[in-house]
Amino acid sequence: MSYFDNIPVEFYVFCSAVFGAALGSFYHVCVVRIPEERSIVSPPSSCPVCGEAIPWYNNIPILSYFFLGAACPYCKTPIPARYVIFEALTAAAFMGVTARFGFSTATLVYLLFVSDLLIISGIDWDHQYIPDELNIPMSFIALGLGALAQYTGAFPLLMVQTFWDALIGLAVGGGLIWSIRAIGTMVFQQEAMGFGDVKLMAFLGGFLGWQEALLCIFLAALTGSAAGLGLKLTGKLEKYGKIPFGPYLALGAYLCLMFGPEFLNWYLEPFRGM
Repeated sequence: MSYFDNIPVEFYVFCSAVFGAALGSFYHVCVVRIPEERSIVSPPSSCPVCGEAIPWYNNIPILSYFFLGAACPYCKTPIPARYVIFEALTAAAFMGVTARFGFSTATLVYLLFVSDLLIISGIDWDHQYIPDELNIPMSFIALGLGALAQYTGAFPLLMVQTFWDALIGLAVGGGLIWSIRAIGTMVFQQEAMGFGDVKLMAFLGGFLGWQEALLCIFLAALTGSAAGLGLKLTGKLEKYGKIPFGPYLALGAYLCLMFGPEFLNWYLEPFRGM
């Protein structure tokens, strides 16, 4: 038993929430600057209206938004709520991963996984595209992690434990979305979804495995349809225009990460005795 085994998991969850909120602020910078092809580290954070640099004591995640009255302390321009929402979402996502996987190598892997999904979701929501630099490297990372888990045993809690399982998951996830995209484009005579969604689902399959990849697509379609129906019923669909699919794939992937194996076991249990 190591020293870390004596530390309550609640401590790790709390630390991950603080860490996640701080990174959420940085991830929002990535969402804004990457599509504009600007540096994500320089210049430091500043008010987009008056240009004044934001000192550290006015840039405390979540808390500063409320302490400043949701406005720039210099020009009093209102601060959009999306800033604090992004920080809170990142904190919550990090808490979930840490609570599920504890103090383990899998937690580090899935915090990276969730971080990429958050940035992808923000960019896709704003611009309806997913940068290749956030997609393609993750597929290779998934394959590499599968190989490391298989041959070194360094990642015993990962959902994918072999290189071949990662490769099959990648092929199933990307291949199914590619097929849906091709059929939709043929039926509607216009691009049904961006090719970035295909690459996104490929790496999701590599991290989750082929069964969870199928569940991820189902959950994405379900939540995306529900959101579209809600917007239509409230008359806001025209305001938002085209609804990106990437954020719903990301949500489906997170739900699979948190509950996927249990759901699949529950669903498949009646068929195992046949």
